[in-house]
Amino acid sequence: MQLARHTGLPVLSRALTSGHLRILGYHGLWVTPGYQFGNCSFMAPETFERRMALLRRSGLDVLSLDDAVTRLSAGTLSRPSVVITIDDGWVSTLTHMLPILEKYELPATLYATTWYSGSGLPVSNMAIRYFQEASGRSDLPAAQLVTEVDALPPAERTAWLRALGRSLGVDEHWLETRQFEIMRPDELRAAHGRGLDVQLHTHRHIEVDDHVDRLAAEIAENRAFLADAIGPKHLAHFCYPCGAFHPAAPQILDACGIRSATLVEHGLNPPGSDLLMLRRLLDSRSIADAEFEAYLSGMLHLLHAARSAAARATGRRQGPVSDARSSGERSHDGQMHASPRSLS
Repeated sequence: MQLARHTGLPVLSRALTSGHLRILGYHGLWVTPGYQFGNCSFMAPETFERRMALLRRSGLDVLSLDDAVTRLSAGTLSRPSVVITIDDGWVSTLTHMLPILEKYELPATLYATTWYSGSGLPVSNMAIRYFQEASGRSDLPAAQLVTEVDALPPAERTAWLRALGRSLGVDEHWLETRQFEIMRPDELRAAHGRGLDVQLHTHRHIEVDDHVDRLAAEIAENRAFLADAIGPKHLAHFCYPCGAFHPAAPQILDACGIRSATLVEHGLNPPGSDLLMLRRLLDSRSIADAEFEAYLSGMLHLLHAARSAAARATGRRQGPVSDARSSGERSHDGQMHASPRSLS
């Protein structure tokens, strides 16, 4: 990848993919001292700032999501263009990501899930996985513990998590930094007021492939919560939680007035792309700057296309672009879990 940067291939790649929309995907930032948790879920603040500086210096057009979708649909993306998206609505999005975006004058869209916003609770499965990794207790029955805490009344869950962390020798910096909390309604309103485009991500962060029958109701509840939190706004863009997709979802989304929907499947979006199945680069700690720049230039897209063509010619099955960004990746470090029973 480093060698390719000095061959003129990035310039050629930009020219060949000039009408393709690039979409970057993020979650939160890791702002808690000590053990560094999360790959795709929580990036280091300095890494995120370095990425945004690279993006600003790239010379690519950084567009709002709504503008980009309009241009992609009309076939009028005349230059390589990028959209920044952020999933979930972690507190670190407001406290650390937004100031960086403001510093580099970059627009971004937040796909906000809202049950935890209203509850004020830490996201239990993420906290438990952090305890497991930070304590080195790979034998910890994380799934069983998530089920146990989700069965408690909401008012008892934070105390239960604190007790579990203490029993494993994990300090409470995670609680002080609100590492595993989603922005409250007033914080969503503040972020929106500072220019962050707030959009839809379901109310309970459901995995659509397993709960497609609940998708319309979840969007309605998500939309109503956000309207109360940030005021009147056109909420017409959606992100599939965990990237989980169901073939019936686009028709449901269309009926709900959704203009675009993003996956976590790696790739660019050429003219004529299905707006309800848009691809992204899910950025993470494990992605090097050179790979990030190769995605922006379109070089990764062309290299993958060449590999696919070669594989077809030889009758071999084509593997993923990389081991962490392939189609089918869903959990991304054990993303936010919301059980229907506990979040109803």
